[in-house]
Amino acid sequence: MTWYDVKLATLQKMFASDGTDISTPDEATKEYIHAMPQAANEVVEMLCTSGRHLRKSYTVDKTAGEALSVNLNYEVPSFWRAEPLEVYKLVNDVPQLTGGVQIVGGKYLVFDKELDGEFEFFYDAKPKTFTDDTPDTQTIELPDDAAVLMPLYMASQLYKDDDITIATYYRNEFETAFDRLVNPNRNSTKERFICETGWW
Repeated sequence: MTWYDVKLATLQKMFASDGTDISTPDEATKEYIHAMPQAANEVVEMLCTSGRHLRKSYTVDKTAGEALSVNLNYEVPSFWRAEPLEVYKLVNDVPQLTGGVQIVGGKYLVFDKELDGEFEFFYDAKPKTFTDDTPDTQTIELPDDAAVLMPLYMASQLYKDDDITIATYYRNEFETAFDRLVNPNRNSTKERFICETGWW
């Protein structure tokens, strides 16, 4: 889903577009489109922090015997949080869960001196900010089940002055779908099954 898709779907919900090209907005849609980045930033922030987290990773090489502390605010500008901490050592491109790594002060990724090799750190990321200059081709950095909710929220905000009843309907529809979003389980587990009936 692209930024163009989101804008078009939002306008269609407000009955302001018949699906034609919106890259050169007319007087009826110009004001709505100009207000869309702020509404998009609100909903994406909401979706990333409380709905479906935006997951990214950062890879770093570490030599045994050397201290390594990564300032995530500087090295990984999109870093938001890492709860729980999830770091893997890459052995022949195969991830292996590792210890000896911690987050200090909420922004420093600190490795024990004896660790050696290539490590991949997974984190919840901050979304990109939408502006008037955001290209229509930019892909929305959200899982599909979260991205499709953006037009509902945006229409509910942009249409309040025109028709509060329709705006409220869209907001309620958004909240219902938002409540159903579930983040995937990130805990690594091993499971086995035991037959209790004796049929195999």
